[in-house]
Amino acid sequence: MVNKSKILSDLSKIAVDAMSTFSGLKKEIETLVSLRVNKIINKMNLVKRDEFDVLKKMVQKSILESQELKKNQRKSSSPKKKTAKKKKKAKN
Repeated sequence: MVNKSKILSDLSKIAVDAMSTFSGLKKEIETLVSLRVNKIINKMNLVKRDEFDVLKKMVQKSILESQELKKNQRKSSSPKKKTAKKKKKAKN
C-alpha cells in the first residue's frame, strides 16, 4: 500500500513538473513567434497605425477644404454669368 501511494505521488509530481515545463515551453514559443512576426513586419516597411491616422485626418481635412473651395468658386462664378447675360440683352 505504501509503495502504491509513493508511486502515485511520484507520478503526480512528474505530471505537475511536466505541465509546468510545457507551460514554460508555450511561453517561449509564443515569444519566438512574436519576435519573428515583428521582424517580418519591420522588413515590410509598413506604416504604423498612429502615422496612418494622422495622414487620414490630413486627407479628410484637405478633401473638405477642396469641397469648400469648389462651392465658393461656383457661388462666385454664377453671378458673373448672369451679369454677362444682362449686358448682352441690354446691347440688343
